[in-house]
Amino acid sequence: MASEHGGLNYYELRENGINPDDVIDFSVSINPEPLPETVLKAIRESRITRYPDSACSLLREKIAEFNDVDTDEILVVNGTSQGMFLIVSSLMKENEAVCIVQPTYSEYEDACRLKTSNIIEIYMDDSDDFLIEAEKIISTLKKEKPALLWLCSPNNPTGRYMEEDNFEKIRQACIKSGTIMILDEAYVCFVLSEKRYNPLRDNVIVLRSMTKDFSIPGLRLGYLMAESRLIKTIKKWQPEWSISAPAQDAGVASYDEIAYFQESWGKTAQRREHMRDELKSMGLKVYNSCSNFFLVDVDNMETLKAHLWKDLILVRDCASFKLKNTIRIGVRTEKDNRKLLSSIREYLKK
Repeated sequence: MASEHGGLNYYELRENGINPDDVIDFSVSINPEPLPETVLKAIRESRITRYPDSACSLLREKIAEFNDVDTDEILVVNGTSQGMFLIVSSLMKENEAVCIVQPTYSEYEDACRLKTSNIIEIYMDDSDDFLIEAEKIISTLKKEKPALLWLCSPNNPTGRYMEEDNFEKIRQACIKSGTIMILDEAYVCFVLSEKRYNPLRDNVIVLRSMTKDFSIPGLRLGYLMAESRLIKTIKKWQPEWSISAPAQDAGVASYDEIAYFQESWGKTAQRREHMRDELKSMGLKVYNSCSNFFLVDVDNMETLKAHLWKDLILVRDCASFKLKNTIRIGVRTEKDNRKLLSSIREYLKK
């Protein structure tokens, strides 16, 4: 009942007479807290009878203020997936090599295949909970000299966050190899603030997701940050009016409620650690994570999924990440989390 990247398959639910609101969906990783009324009001009152601001002027000002950058270093996109395809379309030549740090989100490869089949995968080792190994990445950069390096931090699906010194080593290696570093930080707001750093530096394009931060996946909203020259080049490939008026208004209203969302990110991190501890106490292999999701190894993924679905609980099957008998769990509300933990305990007793 899940789609390729997690989330509900609405057609299958309709065919089986299941109300989507009855499904407890742990297969996606978005902010589990409810939207403030001010954000809902902004969406309801959005002026949909006129074209939206193609420059996203007000929203870019809010994003710039939050990140302490200039507005010309920001491009608002229709979800970070649009940003990925824009980067490839605007910055890659035909058949250039690219490197992707794996296991990770498959959309990087899908986007790159518009221009090339020369895709080099750099796999991180599960023996250290998929720690992002700078030296392995740097060695590949020296050898292959790719046009782009795709790196997700916190990584989807592993949840590992790259420390600043390793980020800087990799960035410097990219400069030497003539490689643009693409850093996907779609889940960075769920990393504890004392661990985070500002990655906006020369030769880096940062992707961020307001979908995840503010729990508005139905509106498709994200942004890129980079040097203004890169933003200007990428912007030329973006279709006019890519960002709807309701999406822009929701983004602006969400930044006006940033204190509420910052508190919710902290709550989610606390719930993540509680869930991990509970699952480890059941004897399961639970991976380290700095984000709002984490990986768990299970004895038989299909059997567990079938058991959970009896309670209309959905988790993320990680087969698309080439991980066997591993599930990804996105943190939800305390009530939903308790239901999942209870169902897994019941399964393990069989």
